[in-house]
Amino acid sequence: MALPRCITLVGPSGSGITTIVKELESLGYDIIQPALLDTLKEDVNRTHLHAYVPKIWEALDQGVPLEKLGEYAENLCQEVQKCQGNITIFLHSAIPMLTKRQEESRLKTRLSQDYNLPHQQALQIEQKVLKPFSDIAQIKLDTTNLSPLHARRAVNLLLNLRMPFETNSYEKVLDHAISDFFRSFSDVPLLQDIQAQLDAVRHFLNAHQEYADAMPVEKVKTSNQRIFLMGEGSSLSALNSAAWLLHKGYGQLLNVYRIPSSDLRFTDITNAIVMMCSNSGNSAEIKQNIEEGRLDAAKLVIGVTNHADSAVGRYCAEHGVLFPLNVPVEKPIAATVSVTKSMLIAAAALARISDIFSGEEVFEQIFEDAANLPGLLRDVFTQRRINTIAYVAKILARGMAESRHGYITAAGLMSDCLLAEASLKAKELAREHLEPIFNSLFHGPLNPDVGTAVYLEDPLVATDAMKKHVDKLSLYIPTVATVGPHDFGAPNIFVPQTTPINSLILHLVSLQLAYFLIGLENGF
Repeated sequence: MALPRCITLVGPSGSGITTIVKELESLGYDIIQPALLDTLKEDVNRTHLHAYVPKIWEALDQGVPLEKLGEYAENLCQEVQKCQGNITIFLHSAIPMLTKRQEESRLKTRLSQDYNLPHQQALQIEQKVLKPFSDIAQIKLDTTNLSPLHARRAVNLLLNLRMPFETNSYEKVLDHAISDFFRSFSDVPLLQDIQAQLDAVRHFLNAHQEYADAMPVEKVKTSNQRIFLMGEGSSLSALNSAAWLLHKGYGQLLNVYRIPSSDLRFTDITNAIVMMCSNSGNSAEIKQNIEEGRLDAAKLVIGVTNHADSAVGRYCAEHGVLFPLNVPVEKPIAATVSVTKSMLIAAAALARISDIFSGEEVFEQIFEDAANLPGLLRDVFTQRRINTIAYVAKILARGMAESRHGYITAAGLMSDCLLAEASLKAKELAREHLEPIFNSLFHGPLNPDVGTAVYLEDPLVATDAMKKHVDKLSLYIPTVATVGPHDFGAPNIFVPQTTPINSLILHLVSLQLAYFLIGLENGF
């Protein structure tokens, strides 16, 4: 999101000006004060983000008499409005609270110091002088009951959303933004990437025949039927998820080996099938393997990348099979749409390979099962579903407020297919550490110091077994939430009962949205 080019920040003494100035500085604003009339004339030449913090009382040092201060403030306010792209923020607080803050911190306004006026009277004059700014302010923030941390978070959110609002609660600001979620955050790159998964699924379904025809049948048949999945980070996690999806969700038995790109030197891939995934296609470890010829011993190399002109794209187009991701280039660091598309393409490719080996038709089953996925995703991207996700996100954020540490766990399909990626996304999107606990936790100990747990309900696990897992979590951990179709008495992010491939993607997308909202609750 583009921040406002120019900001004018005003407020009476003690209303939090220093706190908000620190937030503006952390956002990259040059702080300019005092904003006298001559200073504003230079605004057109300021190319960097900048903020004016008018110290009205500085005019007294410039020879402006006290009785003319109101007129001076009026002129300054009019000049500020002429600054290109300016947004005015007015901080307000109840006078008794301001007086209390002044006394506690032994801070005195200029009027108190120079004219020996009581705090309350000085503050009343101050607010009267600042009234022109209050009248035209796009953002008004009541700091009476705001902690410094919440004040900074509120200003950050309001500036990023360019949202006019009067409040004394960060929670109210957040609730207001979420109440019209898709309009409030429509230009947030991360949310755009999350929503782009709908188009990625449509493209996957439309490319059904292309994926089937691309696989060279003879090369697959003459391989040694060993398959190596190669990549780094989320790319390798996506390939691994696809393999487990086929094994647990569709009963396919393949000789699959998961290897980081840097470990290829220790692996004999002679006559094997290698599937490598890299969003950029230029990961250092993969490039090195290509340049040193380590992949040449394979019978078939399959590449999944978003850049056909990359090292992976060029090698696989010439020596093997290239499956382009064809997804938008992700602006944030967190991979979202590329992970989903990688999972889908890898599942299709592995299913096609298995069908060639066995003569089954799992490839067709994958696409038949995924036919309803676009409609299911459209339902996730509705205000009705966001309201529920936001409610659970708020509970999880509060649960992790002290320990900053939680669990994410599941049994069955979700355990091997999703937990690693779900844990990584919690760090990237919510800045929270959710430790993955793989497979059933019913027979293991739990750390009593962990305050929060997320349980992913699995379409292939018996309901009674999942209820026992949730009950055990609830016994030891204060805050537990579930993701899935069942109500186990804990806050729940609803995901409908559906096919394995649909359930995997719906869980992933729902968690991405939940993490986005937890990040907002934490002020990120």
